Amino acid sequence: MSNFVTIKAEEINAKENVEQLVIDNIKQMDVFEESLKGTTYLSEYKTLLKYIEHLANGNTLPKTKFRHLKGVKDGIPEHEFKSKHLRLYAIQLPSKKIIIFLGTKGNQDSDITGFRNLKEKYLQSLKMNRNEKK
Repeated sequence: MSNFVTIKAEEINAKENVEQLVIDNIKQMDVFEESLKGTTYLSEYKTLLKYIEHLANGNTLPKTKFRHLKGVKDGIPEHEFKSKHLRLYAIQLPSKKIIIFLGTKGNQDSDITGFRNLKEKYLQSLKMNRNEKK
């Protein structure tokens, strides 16, 4: 089974703690950013990070930039941050947001499925870690 942890998203300076998912020592934000090198989307990615920073500082965003995802079955709020071509998916836990998945507008449906799959695996890893400590 993969090793899931979260670490502070250093690129985001906000009042609320914003973390990123790390799977087997691979930072998901770094992988996505690396995939954007040489494209016109790198500045859009940095804009998405500013959106999450803005929200994590207690401000609001318009529906064109942010939405709560519907169909949540486990009670943990899911967020989608949107730019023209890119999407950032995060969950809300007490006192922190965790960036789980990043993708593109063109793959939105499959990206949401992938995001929810990673979210479920991450939450299962938290439960397993708690049970091991008992």
